[in-house]
Amino acid sequence: MYVQHCVCVLFWLCVCAVVTLLSGVLSSDGTVLAVPSGENRAERDPPSPPEVRCWSPSYPFKALCSWPEPPQTQLPIQYIATYSPESSLPRVNGSSPGARWLCVLNGLKLYTSYKLNITGVNHMGSASHLQAFTVEDIVKPDPPVNVTVQVIPGKLRLLVKWAPPPSWSDRTLFPLKYQVRYHWDNKGTPHEITLDPFEDTKKVLPGLSPERSYQVQVCSMELMGLGQSSDWSLPITVTTPAH
Repeated sequence: MYVQHCVCVLFWLCVCAVVTLLSGVLSSDGTVLAVPSGENRAERDPPSPPEVRCWSPSYPFKALCSWPEPPQTQLPIQYIATYSPESSLPRVNGSSPGARWLCVLNGLKLYTSYKLNITGVNHMGSASHLQAFTVEDIVKPDPPVNVTVQVIPGKLRLLVKWAPPPSWSDRTLFPLKYQVRYHWDNKGTPHEITLDPFEDTKKVLPGLSPERSYQVQVCSMELMGLGQSSDWSLPITVTTPAH
């Protein structure tokens, strides 16, 4: 078995990054740059191991792994992502300093143990993050979308509606369930209620108080409870009418 590689630029740069010349640093166009001669020790150190977080927003077809962009003061870094058993070539995307790198793993299989290695390489050396996982362990859907909250006319009730996250690819074979939470302040004291999971994409919130502002949020999770639930949707504030 062999392991495929990828970096944030072209594939052939992956090989170059592994055998980086001692006389310089690879730039994004493949040329060799001189090593900075500054006095800052951090500029001459090998990279630190990337702090990688992996999750699957589209069980079981895809996983994402992300880590922070290193500070600009460090030497230029190339990242190599490998995993085995491989299903497809990983893809690594980089962005501006202060943002995050993203590696996409496609074609994953159910109940299969994967070994992930993400290695940062610069002129002074390399450092790796190693992680073993099954996609079931890292399931995390995206939040529901198109969340709306409206007052039911003539009643102290709110109707909450939403749509499943578009990134969840197959809701027929792998359904989602949802939770709704709503919170409010009463004389400076915060209160919160979270409803048990259910499969519908709407929910009526009964028993509310008149002329009170409620903040409502929704999250999604895999029906069998695999992994963890999504982040909560952005709060929507609605004020109930008077009697």
